[in-house]
Amino acid sequence: MVLQRWQSVFLLLAAIAMAVFTFMPVMGLVTDNGVVTLSALGCDQEGVSSMVLLVLDCLSVILLLVTIFKYRDLKLQQRLCKVNILLLVAIIAFIVVMWLMQRGQAIAVLKPWIVLPFVALFFTMWASGRIKADRKLLSDSERIR
Repeated sequence: MVLQRWQSVFLLLAAIAMAVFTFMPVMGLVTDNGVVTLSALGCDQEGVSSMVLLVLDCLSVILLLVTIFKYRDLKLQQRLCKVNILLLVAIIAFIVVMWLMQRGQAIAVLKPWIVLPFVALFFTMWASGRIKADRKLLSDSERIR
């Protein structure tokens, strides 16, 4: 018996949040040459930082979608959630480091879309908790048999 309820909804909402995050600007830089917006798809001067952000974001979306379909193995699904939580924390840390590095060169302004990784992190942690509760429910029902 495999339970698959709310964790699928939470993981899908997290995947949608991270997919939207791919296309939205993360921060704006006001320089002498004008305003430059940085996003996962956009390239900054070096091109390295946005590429790392794009790779981390795509890995997160793919892993979230794979996690949804691994509902038959709750243990694996919970491990994938934990890996995705680490990826989301890495994305958030990378954005903070990128913001701190740009502050010395230009005026760096974070955009409101910065909350999407936090939303995805919240939903992924909530899904992990639901998976843990389902595993406990299954082990309790197997013990009763």
